[in-house]
Amino acid sequence: MRRSLLLRVAAVGLIGAGLLAGPPAAAAEPAPLKSAPTPWLWPRSGLEAVSATGPNDVWAVGYQGYQGIDWSVPGWGAGTIHVLPPKPVVVRWNGWSWKTYDPPGGGGDAVVLEVDAESPSNVWITGTLRPHGREPAPYVARWDGTRWQQVPHPPGCAPRAPAADSSGAWFACGNDLFRWQDGQWTKQETGRPDLCCVAVNEISVLSDDSAYAASTWGLLKWDGQTWSKVPGLGDAQWTGVLAVSDDEVWATGLRDTGGTSLERFMVRWDGQAWQEAPRTPSNETLVKTGDGTLWAVQPFWGELYRLDGSSWTKVTLPTPSDGQITGATAVPGSPTLWLVGKTPNVPVVINNR
Repeated sequence: MRRSLLLRVAAVGLIGAGLLAGPPAAAAEPAPLKSAPTPWLWPRSGLEAVSATGPNDVWAVGYQGYQGIDWSVPGWGAGTIHVLPPKPVVVRWNGWSWKTYDPPGGGGDAVVLEVDAESPSNVWITGTLRPHGREPAPYVARWDGTRWQQVPHPPGCAPRAPAADSSGAWFACGNDLFRWQDGQWTKQETGRPDLCCVAVNEISVLSDDSAYAASTWGLLKWDGQTWSKVPGLGDAQWTGVLAVSDDEVWATGLRDTGGTSLERFMVRWDGQAWQEAPRTPSNETLVKTGDGTLWAVQPFWGELYRLDGSSWTKVTLPTPSDGQITGATAVPGSPTLWLVGKTPNVPVVINNR
């Protein structure tokens, strides 16, 4: 998932005396990752994100058919001439093959960038219409188990970071947190400061009455009625959050230690207190599989890391030399990890099932 951090928060000390040291125990060695069947797509295609509700219900999104010519002239600059626009891609793994869907309203010029599958009958996607045109526009759609339906976006912002529950879905939208429920959008009260360049970076849902959001002004928690700032964590810019259960929540961020740059850090909630945890190598997205393995995915560089006790280990991936991973998901209740990505011409799918 794609985050921008521009707000520098003044330091008051992130972790108080209640923040305890001590990394979690290492999980058993997971099954090796290997190349997996890819969906049949047009040339010049790629996958951007993936989400699963079970071993036979894995959704992936991206684009296909895009063609551009990169150019560079010394003294004049460089750029890309867009020859053919991308076509939106939504595919679903049913246990033995990929099925392709045609999302409504995407036409022949769109890219789908994110997907969140809450259940086989509740899947949300976001992306961009006319991404290389003069008037790009946000795109949102939902699968109800029978068909896809395009959802109008709120005026003035582009929904991203979808996180669904059984009655609706949460989205980051501009500087704010929005909810889609009962056919309408509602901007949430989150205690957002009236400052430039703040953002909600990631949302993680446990249930209709419990969710977390990583924002540049605080780690936020939903209790079924209101969003409030999690106490005891001080001032920091929160970049990511993964809620596994009521007794296990991971969050990453940046804090000011008085130097010339912000320091990366990670904390873990164990049901009693927030504990300092080994920080990720860079600005990764966290995924936890059912065997207890915590993974960190860096889509920009196409890298994958695994937490082994007190340190992160870089995982060698079976990607082509010109390919990279862009997204990852765990299959609920299993040790299976799915990764998707792209090369300049074809999609990439990797898993350990």
